[in-house]
Amino acid sequence: GGAAGGGYAQLNPMADINLHFTGDMHAITAAHNLLAAMVDNHIQWQHEPQIDPRRVEIKRVLDMNDRVLRHTVIGIGGTGNGVPREDGFDISVASEVMAIFCLAKDLSDLKARLGRIVVGYTRGGKNAVTARD
Repeated sequence: GGAAGGGYAQLNPMADINLHFTGDMHAITAAHNLLAAMVDNHIQWQHEPQIDPRRVEIKRVLDMNDRVLRHTVIGIGGTGNGVPREDGFDISVASEVMAIFCLAKDLSDLKARLGRIVVGYTRGGKNAVTARD
């Protein structure tokens, strides 16, 4: 579907707001997953601030709902494959990046809001780490 209510509830005209056909859904998914990959790279190389692998808040997203991917373990297979930790997938339309995209007033507001996404917490859970960090 294109997030236009193709089931029982529909929004008209669908052509004006259909995210799937315009490529926006793919771009949202890619942007969200890029942030998740950057967080894992940050953890792998132990950059400051040090994110606690047990306190990562951002999950990856897919444009489908698959129950078995809601809770996963990543980073197994040796040190070159990242830090082992629990993770999971959400659906793209439920991602924080999608919500921000829908609420942003302009490009500068979009950038500011994306920078404030809390991606995790430092060791000890004392400080939130944002995308801007």
